[in-house]
Amino acid sequence: MKHFLFFFFFACATVLSAQDSVHVTNAYKNGEKNEDYFRNKDGNKHGKYIRYTRYGKVYIDGQYRNGTPVGTWQYYSADTSGVLVQTLDYDTHKELFCDSMRAQGLICGPRYFGGNMQQQEYIQLRIKTDFTEAERARLKGTTVLAVFAIDPATFKTYGVSVDDPALSEDLRQKIVRIVTEMPAWLPPTCKSQSMVWRMSAPFVFQ
Repeated sequence: MKHFLFFFFFACATVLSAQDSVHVTNAYKNGEKNEDYFRNKDGNKHGKYIRYTRYGKVYIDGQYRNGTPVGTWQYYSADTSGVLVQTLDYDTHKELFCDSMRAQGLICGPRYFGGNMQQQEYIQLRIKTDFTEAERARLKGTTVLAVFAIDPATFKTYGVSVDDPALSEDLRQKIVRIVTEMPAWLPPTCKSQSMVWRMSAPFVFQ
């Protein structure tokens, strides 16, 4: 009887766990799979995450914990070769490997840890946690641009400005705090006499 009860509770726990998460997949227009991951009951990515290229090759391979990247992530080239371009350790905030010849970058400047996708996910998660439901509803459908500088010694953000007269001072300070608390950026993979240290990030209220 004890074995039966143990099995019953274990089975129930497994079912509840499955019900608390949603398996998400989407595809490109050509039919190739784009993303494959899970969302937990809070609506955040949780567990294994894989993104593919249009050629069916793995593009990004990593893990989430309640919307936050954790562990070691592998980034591959977007072309048909599918070669490893970058390895990041989110637990130690270190770049373990980078092919500087293939690393993406439109400008010669610091790189956000994990790229634009991770930057926008960081912003969206902070909007969800730092803004009240009423504030998010009031700002829904708007985009606020935050401009800031990157310290070339620490690669942390500073000097944040939010030029939007429609925002109250309280809401403006929330955006300033979120940007200031961004994780440190990675150093540039290129060298130039006209390095770019002034950056911007859109806050999209969905």
